[in-house]
Amino acid sequence: MVFGLFKKEKEEKAPENLRGAFAPLGVLNTKGEDVKLGSVLSQEKPVLLWVMRRFACPLCRGYAVQLRDNVQKKAEEKGVQMVALGLEMAGLESFQEGKFWPGGLYIENDKQEVHQLLNLKRASVWKLFDVGMMYKGHQLQKEVGGNATEGDGFVLGGVFIMDKDGRCMYEFRQKNFKKDAPIDEILQVLDKF
Repeated sequence: MVFGLFKKEKEEKAPENLRGAFAPLGVLNTKGEDVKLGSVLSQEKPVLLWVMRRFACPLCRGYAVQLRDNVQKKAEEKGVQMVALGLEMAGLESFQEGKFWPGGLYIENDKQEVHQLLNLKRASVWKLFDVGMMYKGHQLQKEVGGNATEGDGFVLGGVFIMDKDGRCMYEFRQKNFKKDAPIDEILQVLDKF
């Protein structure tokens, strides 16, 4: 019998001062130019950072629409900056054309510094197969378009919210492709601002 099989994984925690931790990390703007993440995050207001998986992914596009349609208004009312960070450029142009995301868009650099800092995981082949089964007969791809196979399909993301002082107020890390941060939880956090 293998005893390590059922061992509970250590819960990951974001740095308490997210803005400070993010400040020196390099990312790319939508033109492919190097910028520091700290220079694009507001220094004066709370920030919702969605570390998304892929711009071409129908699941990611569907979640972007949920955030846009259900969170954007509250974020604007509360003065919260919305920023999304994709893993790679693949699918970016059509993502922008589809107007799926209302906030700033940035892309990880080759070093994937944000993913490393947040210790975001990669999913197994079995999880990828499970998502492939989800697409069968599903309307999502018809609604938001995208290419389920374009780009790195194994990366996982999450949602991180920091207050105006940079403190981490909320973090949600994907454990699989099907589960994103619940919209009601995000709205509850935004209500505190």
